[in-house]
Amino acid sequence: MFVARNMTGEYHARPRAGAFLSNLVPALSLLLIGYPLGRATIRTMLIGWFLVLVAMTQFVLSRYFQKAGSAATVRTPPKRLWDSSRYR
Repeated sequence: MFVARNMTGEYHARPRAGAFLSNLVPALSLLLIGYPLGRATIRTMLIGWFLVLVAMTQFVLSRYFQKAGSAATVRTPPKRLWDSSRYR
């Protein structure tokens, strides 16, 4: 098997291999950029839909468990120590 002394000689001696490598570099760079981006997009969508479902479930359950009139008891406001109407 013949090995060229420099890579440019090998590159020019085999044009099909050169064309393959010329197409391989952009394809691999797209894969390196797209793979993590795709996974992050899918993960973000799943987490977002999960949060939407949790919010809807909380709304439905809060309407179901809290009946009308069962709110917290309201106490009377405390008496003021001084009358503010005198100072107007």
